[in-house]
Amino acid sequence: MASIYDDIRGALEKTLADTAGLPTDIAWENVNFVPTTGTSYMQTQLVPTTRTPAVRGLNPQMRYDGFFNVFIHVPEGGGPSLADDYADLVIDAFEATTDISFTGDTSIILSIEYAQRRLGIHETPFYYTQVEVAWFIYA
Repeated sequence: MASIYDDIRGALEKTLADTAGLPTDIAWENVNFVPTTGTSYMQTQLVPTTRTPAVRGLNPQMRYDGFFNVFIHVPEGGGPSLADDYADLVIDAFEATTDISFTGDTSIILSIEYAQRRLGIHETPFYYTQVEVAWFIYA
């Protein structure tokens, strides 16, 4: 039996990959990826945080919460504006109160709580910024 996290990850990754205007090179978790210097790319990270009963009683519905981090890498030396532009596209794709449906091993509807830009960091040969997407689902 597959984990619900497989479907959560699938919903988030599909939404990101289907968003127009973003770099097409994506470093998915635990998949071999070698960035090309001078070419923008994104890196993802699923961070489950809690699994709690949504109601009291026997066999309660569960609420799962977590973050989907998207690290946006752009070539160094051009300032932060390109990374900011990409971050805006990611934030728009994961706008608060958006519901994302996905059919993997099960059909799920994942809700987005918020998406926000984080600190930009220079790490030669790239500058990168992070977008943190908070999500939850009842299952």
